Amino acid sequence: MKIRFLIFFSLELFSLGTSNAQSSSAIYKQLQKLNFLGSVLYLAAHPDDENTRVISYFSNHVLARTAYLSLTRGDGGQNLIGSELREGLGLIRTQELMAARNVDGGLQYFTMANDFGYSKNPEETLSIWDKEQVLDQTLSRIQQFKPDVIINRFSSDSGGRTHGHHTASAMISEWVFDQLQNDENAWHPQRLFHNTSWFFYGSRENFERTSKKGMLAIDMGVFDPIAGKTNTEIAAISRSQHKSQGFGSAPSFGERIEYLQLVKGKQLSQNDPFEGINTSWTRVKGGATIGEAVQKIINGFDFSAPYKSALALVEVKAMLDQLEEEHWKQIKIDEINKIIIACLGMEVQFNAGIPFGVKGEKLPIKLLVNNPSPVSVKIEKAQWLDAVLDLNKTLGQNQLFSKNIDTNITATISSPYWLLESGTPGMYHTKNKDWIGKANTPNPYVAAVIFSIEGKKFRAVLPLQYRTTDPVRGEIVTPFEVLPEASLKLNTPVILFAHGESRKVKVTVKNLGPSTTGTLRLKAPQSWEVAPSSVTIKLQGKGNEVDYYFKVKAPQKSTVGILKPSLVSDGQSINFSLQEISYDHIPKQYLVSPASAKIVALNLKMGVKKIAYIEGAGDLIPDALNALGVEVEKMDAANITLERLNNFDAVIVGIRAFNVKEALAYKNKILWDYVAAGGNLLIQYNTSRRLKTNELSPLHLNLSRDRVSNEKAGVKILNPNHPILNQPNTITEEDFEGWVQERGLYFPNQWDSKFTPLFEMNDEGESPKKGALLVAQFGKGRLVYTGLSFFRQLPAGVPGAYRLFFNLIAKP
Repeated sequence: MKIRFLIFFSLELFSLGTSNAQSSSAIYKQLQKLNFLGSVLYLAAHPDDENTRVISYFSNHVLARTAYLSLTRGDGGQNLIGSELREGLGLIRTQELMAARNVDGGLQYFTMANDFGYSKNPEETLSIWDKEQVLDQTLSRIQQFKPDVIINRFSSDSGGRTHGHHTASAMISEWVFDQLQNDENAWHPQRLFHNTSWFFYGSRENFERTSKKGMLAIDMGVFDPIAGKTNTEIAAISRSQHKSQGFGSAPSFGERIEYLQLVKGKQLSQNDPFEGINTSWTRVKGGATIGEAVQKIINGFDFSAPYKSALALVEVKAMLDQLEEEHWKQIKIDEINKIIIACLGMEVQFNAGIPFGVKGEKLPIKLLVNNPSPVSVKIEKAQWLDAVLDLNKTLGQNQLFSKNIDTNITATISSPYWLLESGTPGMYHTKNKDWIGKANTPNPYVAAVIFSIEGKKFRAVLPLQYRTTDPVRGEIVTPFEVLPEASLKLNTPVILFAHGESRKVKVTVKNLGPSTTGTLRLKAPQSWEVAPSSVTIKLQGKGNEVDYYFKVKAPQKSTVGILKPSLVSDGQSINFSLQEISYDHIPKQYLVSPASAKIVALNLKMGVKKIAYIEGAGDLIPDALNALGVEVEKMDAANITLERLNNFDAVIVGIRAFNVKEALAYKNKILWDYVAAGGNLLIQYNTSRRLKTNELSPLHLNLSRDRVSNEKAGVKILNPNHPILNQPNTITEEDFEGWVQERGLYFPNQWDSKFTPLFEMNDEGESPKKGALLVAQFGKGRLVYTGLSFFRQLPAGVPGAYRLFFNLIAKP
């Protein structure tokens, strides 16, 4: 797998560590947590696999240090809020996990496993992932995190009954647990549980009849009077951060039993996963007095004046500095630093004057500190990279301290460590082994600001950030990014040509620094012609962009190649494109990829000029069709009328539209009338669950979970003479070469006899599936339902997918 994306993002969601204002109740909860030395690691395969009730319960009720290890970043899933897929979607889902953890109090980790798409069994999963690497990385994370308890979301004996990634995650967890137990020098987790439920038993009735021996039954619907919320309320807010997957949740009230089935480790006699595990300060040599001191602070905490605890806390911090044991020492030092600042109500900001910059550019920075408390606090110094700024300033009560700092950008381009190198379909790679498992690449601009109270030191650690004010959303805080000097953008990721056709191709150059000069070229395969050979450019002004045009001529035969723009400036070659990913629930990200477009010369007949596209969950098919000169009008389902639809050659219903568009529960009748009157309707795949209506077609159609996940699976054409396979393009089995990720998903398994199935396909070892593409005459028109994943194939420039797709929408 070639390097495809470099992605820029924040260390934390929006501004963790910048605004430290917390309620007294929140500070009190952190003080209680300071006195609990136990940890839980929850483990599964993807973002949104985690049970947020369990994570929130252990983090906020038990007060354990709790983390979620997701083996992948969810790159192979689907997107309900936009058109990003693969690495772009993995970026969004990574940040949604960070948002969820900011709500439920957990930490977030990963391995380098790539979510390559749906897998039907763990054997396939582990043959595509590098099994030994994922094992080693999971083992390394457990050695570093040192959990007392591990909880798997899935069971190792569920192969064939759930996603292969799910089962593989449990198998890996169990293998690692056994390996650690057999190594006397390793960390030994005490217990491994499976967070089981009725789902794993087929039905609620089956689960009710099952013996619960060996299971802990814990009510995780408890009310937290300090937070003022039930655990299920916190968990629902956390779960709702997975917006790209449509997992908005409402809290359930009352008793909520979660079952933890002991899989490995010490047996239990009580309903407590920490039974027999020392979670007090006495587990650390020299820690008993620290526990007593913290308890004294808790007992004397003044909710109306939390700053009164600050001096005692810096004294405990000094005690922590003297400990020999490193693991809990460093964890609790980080915790107590944040608690001290929260008690004082201090605001500490490390702000950039520009949202992004390029290497060598001037970077204005402002350090802001405000201490609203009556406690005398001295700011000693600030340090970042190799810079040390001695300040030696006593902060007056509620008097803002401000220090302007001018520097030049020396850091290299901010990049996600898992995408810097070539990987494989199953694994990402990095040379920086210290970063493996981290949610994000460590920010190079991180300041440590040292303070003292009566000579005893504490500190704030915070990344460089940019602040702006939106007239609707208010203040928005984003990480400062280091970007390339300029970005190059082709007007579409896939350009289709007829044999011998010449087309104008636009390259947009955007200046990201103060100015950009150089020579722009457009490189094509040898059989293609490009003119002119180069263009001289000169751009002034940060953010300015100019369009340049090249004439590209295709060869007289079918071929696929890559078109690559490059800008040579000051002897350096720049070939990055830049895309902003912006959603309200996560920080803005800059997604940078090598600038390129797939160019395809093929014998394609379209037979259609004007299309209505009824939007579903979001995909790039309208853009792909627009790029070919087809007029595409996007419509919201709520606004369709028969009169409007009658103006189009074809109507396409976007992916998962019947899952996400409420209006299709009653507007679907307009679609049926359109077909009956002679229209051409193409309905793309929907999932079998959470449908807004079961009437997906005017003819009977029953969706299943049938899918063909192997993109190379053989395809048998059932009726080669069918008109839709011959007009305007003749479709053969060769048109299924080069498909990506999968053939299709959620195929119908029952349908009206008026439907004609056109293809038969299946994954290895499974029965043939005929529901991938169904065609029927309805009234005077043509109705097509397909589970084939055109939403992946067209943006990827798969020639045969284009030929087949246009046959489906061309006038009969």
